[in-house]
Amino acid sequence: MAKLLWQALHNNASDAEFHKTFCFPGLELRDSALLLGPIQQRLKWVMEGLLSRQEMDRELGQGNWGECWWLPEEQAGFVRTQLQQTHVGLIEQCSDYDDAVAYSLNDVVCRDVHAIAIPCRDSARVYVGTHHGPHGRTFVWVQSEDGQKYPLKHGDRAYLEADGTGYSWGYGGHGPAELSHCILADALDGDLVIATELRDVFFDEFTFTYPKNEELRISRATVLRWVEKRGAKAKWESRRELVAAQLAKYEGVVAEKESLLIRVRRMGGLRTQRFDIVPATFESALYLDLMGMLEQSDYVLKCSGCGLPIPYDNSGRANKQRARAKKGQPIYHPECFAQYERTRKKVYWRRRSQAPDFRKRQRERAREYRTLYRGTCPPV
Repeated sequence: MAKLLWQALHNNASDAEFHKTFCFPGLELRDSALLLGPIQQRLKWVMEGLLSRQEMDRELGQGNWGECWWLPEEQAGFVRTQLQQTHVGLIEQCSDYDDAVAYSLNDVVCRDVHAIAIPCRDSARVYVGTHHGPHGRTFVWVQSEDGQKYPLKHGDRAYLEADGTGYSWGYGGHGPAELSHCILADALDGDLVIATELRDVFFDEFTFTYPKNEELRISRATVLRWVEKRGAKAKWESRRELVAAQLAKYEGVVAEKESLLIRVRRMGGLRTQRFDIVPATFESALYLDLMGMLEQSDYVLKCSGCGLPIPYDNSGRANKQRARAKKGQPIYHPECFAQYERTRKKVYWRRRSQAPDFRKRQRERAREYRTLYRGTCPPV
């Protein structure tokens, strides 16, 4: 709707011009009064014709007999012309399934495991960062003593952001705060509990005060000396067996979800598709919305069985149907309700006949019947 309105106000500009121009700080509408005034007047004329139906009903003393809605002949022809400008299109867009898997993994790691599997176990590892990493972004690695590098893993946002990215230092912000948490988590062999407890103080003393324009370099030994100085080393060492046990317990769950996430992302993400009615102009989109609004209003009662209109004639039954429809309860034509009842009873008896107690009682009843009428003709 926004795009079609913009194109109408910019002499049917192309989609490329729309995407190039329709951005912050806002939408510029040229000659909006001249262009929108006639559209507004035509819409008002159509609505006046539609509302004249209610006045006519009051004069004739009749009610809604099941028509969805109707317009005087002239307005109907105009609306028909507008709707004929629409076409059916296949709408396709990326689904958020991979995001859902990533959030699920994040919840498992942060709420259940309370630990992450670190990429490097070298006790002499160092955390190095640069503002000129891959794709010109700030990047942080875990570097082993032999020079091998591994992207620093996220703790707080495991799987929601690419490892090694989203970090910074030298100022008070989310990037330095995230970096302080992730360095602690890695230095403490994946323990997110202790890392979370110490992150704010570590941020104040290290990542916030580290020179912003310099390359980052902090050794794990420095981090552990700081942890010992804060009096948290004994608690961390007492938790090491628990952390290892938690990682082993959830290893299968995490690996399964990781495999699923990798497979989906290699496919370029999953996509959703649907058929939709696509308007060609802003004005035709207005009448497409009007059609949907009228079909969903209480101008018409629709059968929950066949989907066709149910006559509404101010009779007792029709009033009850309208009350049920307003409550969101199903309503039916008499014949559709009879079919619904037959189906419901079949389902009920099919389910009940599978119950062991019911089958046992049926066998006992048949046995009694055979004993009672053995050697005689059964009653007619």
